Amino acid sequence: MGERRGRRGVLFLVCGPSGAGKDAVIEGVKRRLAGDPGCVFPLRVITRPAGFGDELHVAVTPAQFDRLRRRGAFALCWGSRGLNYAIPVGIESDLARGRAVVVNVSPDICPEARARYPGAVVVWVAAPADLCRRRLMARGRESLPEIDQCLQLVDEPPLDDDLEILVNDGPLDTAVDTFLRLIEERTEVPQIKRTGLPGSVLPTGP
Repeated sequence: MGERRGRRGVLFLVCGPSGAGKDAVIEGVKRRLAGDPGCVFPLRVITRPAGFGDELHVAVTPAQFDRLRRRGAFALCWGSRGLNYAIPVGIESDLARGRAVVVNVSPDICPEARARYPGAVVVWVAAPADLCRRRLMARGRESLPEIDQCLQLVDEPPLDDDLEILVNDGPLDTAVDTFLRLIEERTEVPQIKRTGLPGSVLPTGP
């Protein structure tokens, strides 16, 4: 893919209900596109201990998160179920260099993200409620009441119609292929073969 010199990159905002498989789809795309700097997958900064859950992230304390936010280290940040999440400000350099940037975000932050980054593409990962429930129970992170709360978003996205629906209810490779085609279409580049650097990582010091 490579960098698109002279053209601004595209921000892909991946969201959807817990259990729809957002992380699995993103990781599948990242594996498929390994080695080309034209598409990046920044690690999220989360006030959650490292090693908790399947997602690789930059773990910080709430105090560290607040300091980083005040320093302008985040492009986007939000809270959910007692945790704080952020996307590093380094994505702005990636976008300026014409790269595609893929991030997992809350749907609540999408209006702000669209306003700040014109041309951003919202990708809603969808799956049936019973499948989401089975996936959540299998990963064992949430309690049953928390799972019920997570599934409130399954039936209908809390967003307008300006989004791309990616159904992930079958083989993971099918959803990955769909996302790859979307990246190709929205970035207006030839078929992508290899991409996927880990993206910007924030310092986690005090």
